[in-house]
Amino acid sequence: MQSLSSNRGAVKALLLAAIFLSSAAQAVEVTCPDFYRSKTLTLPPDSSDPEGHGLLKPAHLSYTYIHDGDLYSAQTMVPPASRKVNGGWQTEFGVVADTDNWLVCVYGGQTWGDGSLERWQRIDSKLSSCVLHVTQTRKPRSQTVWKAWASCK
Repeated sequence: MQSLSSNRGAVKALLLAAIFLSSAAQAVEVTCPDFYRSKTLTLPPDSSDPEGHGLLKPAHLSYTYIHDGDLYSAQTMVPPASRKVNGGWQTEFGVVADTDNWLVCVYGGQTWGDGSLERWQRIDSKLSSCVLHVTQTRKPRSQTVWKAWASCK
């Protein structure tokens, strides 16, 4: 009788460990929206415009990258080589644990690598690697639609 109850305890412990390990091994995905919607802004007043109104015009995704460092700091990370996959490419980054890491989505460019509006999304500082996925879809009589996301572990 006692060995049956100790076996149940061991099985319970194994199941809990398996659940914990499987949840820890799952990838976390951070996605760039492929379109940035129009947004009104309240700007700080200055001598020429005491009310300070602004408008961010809608724009399509036109670039993305992984950044390590402070929010809005200059990019110093040199990206590793990308590998082609069907419809786009993937780039694997080692991110620095316990520092600020970001997926930066850029909007408003006419070509890939161009754009002026940046959307910064924090990547969990406990993660150590990210694969940046980029795909493109060409639609008839319209510009190329880009999709980008990072799968991090």
